[in-house]
Amino acid sequence: MRQTVFTWNIEMNVTTRQTSAALAITLLSCGTQAHISYSGRDFGTLGDGSSVTIANQTVSSNYGWADASDQSLVFNPTVATTRDPGTDASGYVSADGQDELYLGDSHKGRAFKLHLDSVESVTFTASALNGSGLTAAFSVYQGLAASSPFTAPQTSADHDYAAASRAWRTSFAQSVAGTGYSYLATNGSWNALGDWSVGGDGDPAGVGSALDAFKFLGYGASTVANGTATVTLTLGPGDYTVFVGGNDIGSKSVLDSKQAYAFSLGVSSASAVPEPQSAMLLLTGLVGLGLLARSRQR
Repeated sequence: MRQTVFTWNIEMNVTTRQTSAALAITLLSCGTQAHISYSGRDFGTLGDGSSVTIANQTVSSNYGWADASDQSLVFNPTVATTRDPGTDASGYVSADGQDELYLGDSHKGRAFKLHLDSVESVTFTASALNGSGLTAAFSVYQGLAASSPFTAPQTSADHDYAAASRAWRTSFAQSVAGTGYSYLATNGSWNALGDWSVGGDGDPAGVGSALDAFKFLGYGASTVANGTATVTLTLGPGDYTVFVGGNDIGSKSVLDSKQAYAFSLGVSSASAVPEPQSAMLLLTGLVGLGLLARSRQR
């Protein structure tokens, strides 16, 4: 069994003052959106008996996963078209602490990736570090975000405000809220409990094949500060992404969005045990082969 620890930290502080509300919204909505990156968060290829932990990570709120899950959604049609007037200029943070918009800001989570060459039973465990107070939660997806070097016409890493991402968010909002809504009814592209897609600069808008798709497979979530979230999934060969964030929607505020919450994510794998039905089919097949062999001997 091996244990590998990577160290990575990030801090981002953006202060913008503009007399024009429209200009402030543009700057904050685009400028604070981090591109999706796996820098320092690559588990590599896992095999039977692999155990890897990536520690000293941070997320910039304790509500990112909850906001992207919409489990506590209180849909407000006015907010979905005009933003919440009681928040910062960008309108991304709800002053009343409720999850009022569809989808979540991928900047409020951290993306990790891993690869499997065979069917494995994989256990994921996310825990708060150093009493940071994080209510840890994460989602597991099949698929990866684009990484450099990018395939033309894409010229940047994936992010929520690329033209292709805005077009997909608009399509999603209209499918769940009605034709009168656009990407402004969402906080970003992240869907913590379902499939979602995202693109980068240069990707054509409205072309689904140009996007990077994340197929939702499962999640783990704690409900208390400094808790541990875990889940075990049987996964086949391929590439996977794990998005980690906070599960405390009640902390959704301007103040909380500027705090850093430390955590670690551990992944361990083992050869998957066949399900009872699969094992029975295998046994039946072996018996059949035995009878066939005896018949040929006769």
